[in-house]
Amino acid sequence: MIMRFSEVIGNDALKESLLKMACGNRLGHALLFTEENGGGAFALALALAQFVNCRDPRPDDSCGQCGSCHKYGKLIHPDLHFVFPVSSTAALSESEKKSPISDYFLPAFRELALSNPYFTEQMLYEAIGIDKKSGLINVGEAKRIAEKLSLRASEGQWKTMIIYLPEKMNLEAANKLLKLLEEPPQGTLFLLITHNPERLLPTIRSRCQPVALQPLNRQQRQRTEGQRQDNADYREIAHSLLEAGLSKKIIDLFPQWEILADFGREKQREWCLFMEYYIRKLYLVANGIEPLADLSPQEETAVRGFAAKIRPGFYEKAFTALEDAIAAIDSNVNPKLVFCDLSNRLLLAL
Repeated sequence: MIMRFSEVIGNDALKESLLKMACGNRLGHALLFTEENGGGAFALALALAQFVNCRDPRPDDSCGQCGSCHKYGKLIHPDLHFVFPVSSTAALSESEKKSPISDYFLPAFRELALSNPYFTEQMLYEAIGIDKKSGLINVGEAKRIAEKLSLRASEGQWKTMIIYLPEKMNLEAANKLLKLLEEPPQGTLFLLITHNPERLLPTIRSRCQPVALQPLNRQQRQRTEGQRQDNADYREIAHSLLEAGLSKKIIDLFPQWEILADFGREKQREWCLFMEYYIRKLYLVANGIEPLADLSPQEETAVRGFAAKIRPGFYEKAFTALEDAIAAIDSNVNPKLVFCDLSNRLLLAL
């Protein structure tokens, strides 16, 4: 996988802007990419990292042919480093379980990123075997970052550190990262990828150059390989909850919230975000602005049917209930209580 700018899906204006900054030596030492989950920030960050270390760059892209590009294509360049949220697993040794770091999971991470650079947070957790847990970036990881970046670049001009979801750092780790951002080692490029920039320390955000990605449209999403198959499982649960709510069959809610309660925390959160996105589509169709809903062929019939039946007052109540559910998930509330409450509130709103 030689990740050149020309191969990154979407965000053409942003790609052009990054290229101009890189060619004009106007890149900051730290960039903060903000994306929707699975929105392509990793692919874009990797293309930028490959470009700045390419031995024969073109004005509009890396060459894709040199030794550096080929090593980037396998994610094994010695000056390319990755950090991402992890947790203890049975596969780790007893000493590794005490303070798990990204290096212990690199083979699985590389396999995921090479097969699909548009991976979501949940895909990452499934790939590294922690899908029932929430990943974290601990202080041991922050110390490892400092150790790696203290060394001179082995082959390239830049030592590049891609940090996926820095908002998952605990406070001690975040403070150590902040110190590195305040006094970066020479020739270091930090590329941070976040879904929730508001959860980062303001001092970290202030030391990064902001890079906001536009969401991929439906056609662009269809081009990304390895994504969930049209969210079919998530949509099926959403349909069942809406149908039970509209028919006022409380007993039909039970199997759905039990399924949701058995998901891992990040998958529960991901479903809630999907549900918000799906309800937004219902709202747009109900209000006569279907073109903005960007409906897929698999969604059209059901969305139009639900939109014709749902009362106008449902939408605000549903969004509030879903935001409350996300907050409860983040606070480690018992998931059965969370989704029992959510299901009941959706039924009452309908």
